[in-house]
Amino acid sequence: MENQKGILEIAADKVWKFFSSVKLAVVLLIILAIVSVIGTVIQQNEAPEKYLAEYSQSTVQLFETIGLFDMYHTWWFVLLLFFLTANLTVCTLDRFPHALRIITAPLKPIEDDSLKAVQFKKEILFKGGMDKAEERAVKVLNARRYRFVESKSAGMTQFMTQKGVYSRLGVYVTHTSIILIFVGALIGSFFGFKAFLNLPEGAASKVVYLRNEPMWDKLMDALGIAGSPVIPNSSGGVPSMPLGFYVRCDSFDVDYYVSPLGQPTGMPSEFHSTLSVFDLDSRKVLEKRIRVNDPLSHHGITFYQSSYGAVPDAHGKILLNVRSKTNPESVGELVTVDPGATVYVPSINRTIAALGFAPYGIRNPASGQVMFYESENNEYINPTVQIEVYDGKKPLYKTYLMKTDAGQPYLPEGYIISYAGYWGSRYTGLQVTKDPGVWVVYTGFVLLCIGPLIAFFGSHRKLWVRVQDRAGQAVVTVAGTVNRNRMGFEREFNMIFDEISK
Repeated sequence: MENQKGILEIAADKVWKFFSSVKLAVVLLIILAIVSVIGTVIQQNEAPEKYLAEYSQSTVQLFETIGLFDMYHTWWFVLLLFFLTANLTVCTLDRFPHALRIITAPLKPIEDDSLKAVQFKKEILFKGGMDKAEERAVKVLNARRYRFVESKSAGMTQFMTQKGVYSRLGVYVTHTSIILIFVGALIGSFFGFKAFLNLPEGAASKVVYLRNEPMWDKLMDALGIAGSPVIPNSSGGVPSMPLGFYVRCDSFDVDYYVSPLGQPTGMPSEFHSTLSVFDLDSRKVLEKRIRVNDPLSHHGITFYQSSYGAVPDAHGKILLNVRSKTNPESVGELVTVDPGATVYVPSINRTIAALGFAPYGIRNPASGQVMFYESENNEYINPTVQIEVYDGKKPLYKTYLMKTDAGQPYLPEGYIISYAGYWGSRYTGLQVTKDPGVWVVYTGFVLLCIGPLIAFFGSHRKLWVRVQDRAGQAVVTVAGTVNRNRMGFEREFNMIFDEISK
């Protein structure tokens, strides 16, 4: 048992020395930098056809094999982060006790031998005797906000003080911040995932489609400990991940920049979706209108507005808003009608026929004439609906309604009919992520801002003021040390000495 214990101790000591090596840290950081450059040059998680357009078939197969198209979720990148985290952790633990001893060490009177080795020291014969010299030293230290410890011995009084002792922790705060960032990244790699979901208006889904499977699920499944929740695609397509709830796209819309004449330019300014979340028993949990950089989060899963498009062969419904001219600011009544169909509106006792729909129309403000344009990919730049209003079966008038209208539609009666949307023909593209380590990473970033400030702008300053009786005369010696910012401390040291000498 003793030999076995000795072997374990030797092995543990070698492992500790390996991970506490600064050379290892340098090598790992160089490798990480090279890998990061590769990950920047080679776009990650793109469609296969895009890679085939840039590289040959054999190159794509090689890159896929070693994971260069999704390298931040490969086993070797996670292993690199693990080694770097372990190295930085061991280095920190190996050096921290020495810093802690310095921080917690009590202030002691400075001896003659130690006085010879200090960085700064000055001596002066003080006129006025010991009591006056001590009084002067106390007054100066108090004015400089130095909290001091007093020590008396035969013929000598010493005042010992220090500032910035905790600045020695700055480097360890920085180390801890980097460790937290790496640990957060490891947590995200093991337990998180990235996915996508294309939801048509009105559709709901309880799964998302994975770009990468959580490594922990893969590992547990491979070891036979627990089955992965991932649902494979039987036809070889993208696997899916159950959400544990439903997400539904209630509506989607795109806003376009408007010219000074009040007409859409065709350049999107914002696209946004209204999403609702339901539990598995179909009870509504929450609703949110999301846009780029303003996502929806539920149970640690975040849905980002990413893209949009037209649903093939979909037939949308026209949404109209009807309200009184005497109260134009009212919410009004929402009316739904299919293109080419009619709808009766009891509130105005009129029948509205939707004669046609166009994705891009513009009204001339001067003449009122409506012109139609082609839009790329049939984009709904300024949706335009032609309607006809009936009193019973008697046609009253026709007019055009637009999402953005520089002129006024022809509405002769005491109500306003306005365009409210074209629903059910588009989908919203959502990027979906689960990253349980994100708050660990955020904490690390906060500490990473604080640590260098402490380390670079703080300094541990020690100061001794010794008042000694030499042949009946008071001799004042001021001594000090600093671990960084020598020039700044030297200025302060000289000012303290000059003030005591007055």
